[in-house]
Amino acid sequence: MSRQLDHDRVIAALAADRHGVVPRRVLLEHGISQATIDGRVRQRRLVLLHRGVYALGHAELRTEGRWLAAVEAYGAGAALSHVSAARHWEIHDGAILPVHVAIGRRSGLQRRPGTVIHRVDLLAEEITEHEGIPTTTVARTLLDVAGVVRGRRLELVVRRAARSRRFDLTAQQAMLDRHPRAPGAVELGRLLARLAGRGTDDYRSALEVAFAQLCDDHGLPRPRVNAIVLGERVDFSWPGTTLVVETDGFAFHAMPTSFAVDRLRDQKLTLAGYTVVRFTYDQVVRDAGATARAVSALLSQCRSS
Repeated sequence: MSRQLDHDRVIAALAADRHGVVPRRVLLEHGISQATIDGRVRQRRLVLLHRGVYALGHAELRTEGRWLAAVEAYGAGAALSHVSAARHWEIHDGAILPVHVAIGRRSGLQRRPGTVIHRVDLLAEEITEHEGIPTTTVARTLLDVAGVVRGRRLELVVRRAARSRRFDLTAQQAMLDRHPRAPGAVELGRLLARLAGRGTDDYRSALEVAFAQLCDDHGLPRPRVNAIVLGERVDFSWPGTTLVVETDGFAFHAMPTSFAVDRLRDQKLTLAGYTVVRFTYDQVVRDAGATARAVSALLSQCRSS
């Protein structure tokens, strides 16, 4: 009985250090026999998540546990990657599931349920351990994300990395030099060149990102984002014009107090000669062409003297 209790303590300690997840290989390394592991599985004290990967007692894991289980399912050299890694680094609000995992290009492993695998040329120095989970470095993550997230949304990811002090321009450029043919290399390289000496725009919502992308997509002049006009912070403005655009997203404009403040600000700017126009989510996202034509016409009318 004491030996069984010792095994249980070891298993519990290993799971506690790994977000509730224990791979078979780690149990074996710590002296837990195949027979003991199989017995705990039959008793449902170890719950199978992936082949050779278990949860302690139940399969209701936190996000980190699901991420680690997915990585462990592919063994040594695998790493949380792409949008999953970006979410783990807190630089992108990607979906939690499925879990994106990078493995070697020549790996013969097949996809496990609930995961997306990326067969890539991944060097050892491009993997680190973040909160106990093998994860691609921020520089590698940004390169991978650039292959699936484009335009202003990619700029927002870079900004969040910079804000959290996780962005290193030298490391990022070295990553681009190392993988010039990676799917996101050209896109990320162009973005870094465009941001040189200027920095990223300060977006406060996904709707602001969508409106900025609309301007890019339809060839409109690049607006200033969340700049100060007459002492007031406005969503979008253009130097040399008196046009101000506000995007009415729920998060910043739904409360009665916000509604009243917005209108007082609009009145102040209008009395000073500015044209303040508000666009809704549907106008920006679902009727982008008509919105772009309206903004183009307004910019022509609102040239400052």
